[in-house]
Amino acid sequence: MYADFYTQTPVKMAEFSDRPMTPPPAEEQYHGFFPGRYTTAYLEAYVDNHTYAGQTIRDRIIFSSTVDRVVKTSPSSSFTTTGKDKEKEEEKEKSSSNSAAQWTITYNTTHQIQTSKLIDATGMTSQPQIPNLPGSSAFQGKTLHHKSFGQQQQPLLLKEEEDPSSVRRHICIVGGAKSAADVAYACAKAPAAAGKREIHWVIREHGNGPCAFFAAPAMSERYANSNEGFYNRFLAAFLPNQFATSSGVANHPDFLSTIAKHVHVHRRNISHLSEDSITLDPRSDGSSGAEKPLTIPVDVLVYCTGWSATSALFPPHEAGGMGLSVPLKDADPQTQAHWQQLESAADPLILAQFPMLKYPPAYRKLEPRKTPFRLYKAMAPPADDTHSIVFLGKMVVGNNFRTAEAQALWAVAYLDGRIRDLPTRMRREQEVAETVAWDRRRYLNKGELGSWFYYDVVDYADMLYEHLGLSSHRQKGFVGNLMEPCFAADLRAMGDEYKQKYRI
Repeated sequence: MYADFYTQTPVKMAEFSDRPMTPPPAEEQYHGFFPGRYTTAYLEAYVDNHTYAGQTIRDRIIFSSTVDRVVKTSPSSSFTTTGKDKEKEEEKEKSSSNSAAQWTITYNTTHQIQTSKLIDATGMTSQPQIPNLPGSSAFQGKTLHHKSFGQQQQPLLLKEEEDPSSVRRHICIVGGAKSAADVAYACAKAPAAAGKREIHWVIREHGNGPCAFFAAPAMSERYANSNEGFYNRFLAAFLPNQFATSSGVANHPDFLSTIAKHVHVHRRNISHLSEDSITLDPRSDGSSGAEKPLTIPVDVLVYCTGWSATSALFPPHEAGGMGLSVPLKDADPQTQAHWQQLESAADPLILAQFPMLKYPPAYRKLEPRKTPFRLYKAMAPPADDTHSIVFLGKMVVGNNFRTAEAQALWAVAYLDGRIRDLPTRMRREQEVAETVAWDRRRYLNKGELGSWFYYDVVDYADMLYEHLGLSSHRQKGFVGNLMEPCFAADLRAMGDEYKQKYRI
């Protein structure tokens, strides 16, 4: 976690309902947003303070391990494991043995777990996406993905008097998303930045530009910050929301002024890398001062280029069949034709429901390179009748805490077979196609993956709770339920209501 990283979710929302987070000191908050290290401390305490059957959440985690692959298997009457396991791993593997196993998980090359129920919670930010730039192999400077910036920030931004031989004087940040803005700001705020370090931020010319930024302050006295203004049912009612029955918050008051003073921003495409520099193409529009290639000295290249949406755990043909996103070149033609037919039929239905989506603003349309996610309720493979696997977090939202709680409860009910009113497979596929068609219309390029629900957190979570027949999160009266922000505390009774309803 790098020092200048602030949460995108404010106090009262950046927590789980069963354990309120102690608010950070007021002097470290900016309209309710706060340094990310407090969330880290909260989650560390969370896994230690939740005990089930004598084991904490931390006890149940196998650390420093990598899942190599997941394979669907036929039922087996025996459980096998290969390799020399540690005692802790053996206990986990034994407890996971199941005579009706349908899934085999191989991790750390030689270890295996078999299970009849599988939750893939790898989400959307597990695999860094790094572009293959011309000349990458010749570059002799340091390269890293923004995932590693927090671990390497201190040695990268040493003051000259601390270690003159290790000072990095030329830092180049590639990418236009919120992570790039965070890294540029962190580098600019480093003590040695003024006059001793050059920071360049490169955003490709032919993309859609940098991410949108919202001011942290609220527009109304009713709300403490802009997020509270977004996450209420009153605003949601005015949005073209499919669930109703990259963006970021500029959470440093000096963000724009710091970037303007200390960072060179280039809206150009990258030509190539060389041993100690990066060369940018001229701008295609002939902008003044950008008519010629530009070569910039570089010691450190930080890729703020996001994450790969495809799964490394399943072969592409299996991943696509389950509803995961796969490269178009690897998509099964028959499966793709089936979904394209469904989505073409769904599109006019979406436009009839939300006529405003028929006329989008002018934008630079990018050709998709991957299939969209096609998961029922954004979690379950629509063609799977075994209820044996769900995928959590395969979406981009503005409040992951709220969606995590809603998805967890729905997923458990689904895996346990407690949802009795699931529609037919055909209707599940039609609903998925409608969601994909809506997402493309609603979020344009971002919606091509069928998983971008940034402003739809409230209605998405409400939809899942309604499907489970739960309502204890609506206890503020008509006006309160409509106008008040949706805080984590609103969900505090959901677990007990669930247990009572399903007699657990």
